Amino acid sequence: MAGENIIDLVPAPGGQLRPTCGGGPANTAVALARRGIPTALVGAVGGDHFGRQVWRRHIAAGVHRDWLLRTDLPSTLGLAIVHEDGSAEYDYWTTGTADFAWESRALPKPDPAQVDLLHFGSLAAYLEPSAHAIEHWVNRARRAVPVSFDPNIRLGAMGDHAKVLERTERLVGLATLVRVSERDLAQLYPGTAVDEIARKWLEAGPELVVVTLGDAGSVAFHRSHTTEMTAPQVDVVDTIGAGDAFTSGLIGWLTSAGWMRLDRVPAWGNRSVVAAALRYASQIAAQACTVPGAP
Repeated sequence: MAGENIIDLVPAPGGQLRPTCGGGPANTAVALARRGIPTALVGAVGGDHFGRQVWRRHIAAGVHRDWLLRTDLPSTLGLAIVHEDGSAEYDYWTTGTADFAWESRALPKPDPAQVDLLHFGSLAAYLEPSAHAIEHWVNRARRAVPVSFDPNIRLGAMGDHAKVLERTERLVGLATLVRVSERDLAQLYPGTAVDEIARKWLEAGPELVVVTLGDAGSVAFHRSHTTEMTAPQVDVVDTIGAGDAFTSGLIGWLTSAGWMRLDRVPAWGNRSVVAAALRYASQIAAQACTVPGAP
């Protein structure tokens, strides 16, 4: 996993804010490690109280921290605004924080004998200098291992729409698998149908594009099939971290089932393989919606 750790400030009873550990790639790494899948996070941690909280989270989950740099910089903060349906929007404080200070960092060389895949995305893939470092690293790694990309679009923090769109399409072209939400696509391509965007992205390079549709489920697009999956019905507290949980379920199932290798990617053309991965990912995401903040 490559990306940021963020402290989400989540609304609590009495008008208070409860700080919880978040960040798309960090959430995905924690979810995988908790299920016993060996996972390392490449990133940075702040030197403040929140940074120590983040570090303890990864220790407790079993995330490997060899490439998680501890710094003296402050942690990134995200204010979660939770709506009545449980969906959330965010305001971020990212300037000068630890999560994007990747300049001059030596990144690990993925060895296919030891590494199943490289997953990246979210703010660290869009904000400099981490964005440049991650893109360069992914471009080299994809020749050896599958690459998974979760854009996790946050236009308010990422900047100009045209630049975010251009960068997203470039990063999609480097990925083997893309997981994206319907809401992300609506921000990037207002008024454009999901299937039209997914087909365009498949032409750019990925073998599989999976779109999550909230409580309507998910749909996977492959050149040889389109596979839909319903979402389990649960009592939603909020959807914070649900997309990251889905991503962890998707790539975790494919990895555990033995299909996450470049020479086995053709198996993704089998509808039953993809359906099983979607079903498992949907269950993991549904569980995430039953607790406040990222699990």
